[in-house]
Amino acid sequence: MCGVGRRLLPTGLRAQLALAISLVTAVAVGASFLALYSGTGSRLRSQIDAQLRTQAAEWRLFTATADLSTPAALERSAQRFIASQRYHAESLINIVQVNGGRTVSNASDVLDREEAQSHGGRSALLESPPGLSTASVAEAGSVRLLSRAIIYDKRRVGTLRVASSLAPVAQAQSSLRRTFVIVGIVAVILAAVAGAGLATLIAAPLRRITAVAAAATAGDLSRRAGPVSASGEVGVLAMAFDDMLERLERAFRRQRDFVSDASHELRTPLSVLRAQVELLDRETDERRRHEGTATLLRRLDELDRLVGDMLTLASAEAGELIEPRAIDLTDFFEDVRRDLPLFGERDFRMEAVEGTLDGDPDRLAQVLRNLVRNAVAHTKPGDRVEVSARGRDSWLEISVSDTGSGIPSEELEQIFERFHRLDHSRSRDSGGSGLGLAIARTIVEAHGGQIRAESSPGHGATFRIELPGYRPPPGL
Repeated sequence: MCGVGRRLLPTGLRAQLALAISLVTAVAVGASFLALYSGTGSRLRSQIDAQLRTQAAEWRLFTATADLSTPAALERSAQRFIASQRYHAESLINIVQVNGGRTVSNASDVLDREEAQSHGGRSALLESPPGLSTASVAEAGSVRLLSRAIIYDKRRVGTLRVASSLAPVAQAQSSLRRTFVIVGIVAVILAAVAGAGLATLIAAPLRRITAVAAAATAGDLSRRAGPVSASGEVGVLAMAFDDMLERLERAFRRQRDFVSDASHELRTPLSVLRAQVELLDRETDERRRHEGTATLLRRLDELDRLVGDMLTLASAEAGELIEPRAIDLTDFFEDVRRDLPLFGERDFRMEAVEGTLDGDPDRLAQVLRNLVRNAVAHTKPGDRVEVSARGRDSWLEISVSDTGSGIPSEELEQIFERFHRLDHSRSRDSGGSGLGLAIARTIVEAHGGQIRAESSPGHGATFRIELPGYRPPPGL
């Protein structure tokens, strides 16, 4: 049954929104009708009850000084009271039942017909309980009754009954019902038309977003939903969707470029390795074979480093690059100091800082090794390479400077791109893979920091790293 119900529902947004607005309008009109219908009936009945009580009060005032000691005296008073009531279209039925006498009423014909239709029985008008009640009378229909005992000299001498037809209540409710039926139909039709128009306005940008999504699914990431006239959630959705496509397009472009560059970078060392192996296969001189083997091993180390760098970048894209923890900076920079002489014959200098830093010590050490290796690759023996660190508020700044050939100003941003090459002697970073600086930036940004290069051609280069999460030692 649920499946059938779902199939019967409209599937388009415009039809669904128009149907929803129509249903809400119908429910609102229906609820308003029920409230007004019930309120109108209750208000009119209250007015009728007030009239009945007023009539009973008028009887008490009329007979306050009258002699009601005998049935005949009560009958005369009842006749005078009824005669004093002016006739009008909504005249009340007044009935005075005299104990030991006859019944006096301004609607005797109604009472006679009631008794005739009850086949000798009594009229419903004469059998109502004390107080207010509702009865069904053949001639008058549904009526509202007020019954009060007539007391004279501490004894009951008769009963006053005042009745009013409830026909005005039924007529008012019937008129209200007809009016609401017409108003409800018109309101639902107008709501459906307005809902369809509103749904068209809302669905227009959504259809455009859907078309762009379909194009993206087909592989075209260049299309955008663009600014939409709608505001609120639809406008935010369009902006978020375009931002998502922009990031996807950049990611796919980087992936394509990376795959293309990596293929080129891997092809070159593999070609060299193949040539080296072929030469070794034909070489008969033992010394030359030994030199060739050493060259072959160096090439294999370069290839291994390139593959390792590519895996590092892949880990960064998967969000698995760093494992932060508290780093003791004294021990960290001492390890870096011991490793510096291993990079080459340079004038290494270090200015360390104490305290702790939240980060991954292995990855940060990898960043410094890449930067130092890059500086060594572009300096000569005896040139100065300096590593310095200083704390600033909750940030740690680390810089690696050299006195090499420097970097052209127009290349300072591009040097952090993957496989980027310069046209002069600083043509690649120290690892030879073209990925060292890109990896350094990726690791730093994964820590929430930033890295930048500063240089003047011919005056060396400085790489500055800023990392959050620094805490100076206690007491400082």
